[in-house]
Amino acid sequence: MTYSEKPLDFRDGYLPAAAGLPIVPTVKAASLLAVLLAYAVGFAILYPIAQTNACKGVSEGAALVEVVGH
Repeated sequence: MTYSEKPLDFRDGYLPAAAGLPIVPTVKAASLLAVLLAYAVGFAILYPIAQTNACKGVSEGAALVEVVGH
């Protein structure tokens, strides 16, 4: 009796990955998500502050270009 298939090996890809460090695409996706989340949080915090300063400057008589330029 002969066998035409090789025995399974860890490098054959038939077995699940060993527990340990996450694979590179997962790390890239997680870091991209973290950057986008930080950008959104920063925008949500800083935009109202900038809008308030611009409105206050315009109400005091400064042109919007002068307020944004400073």
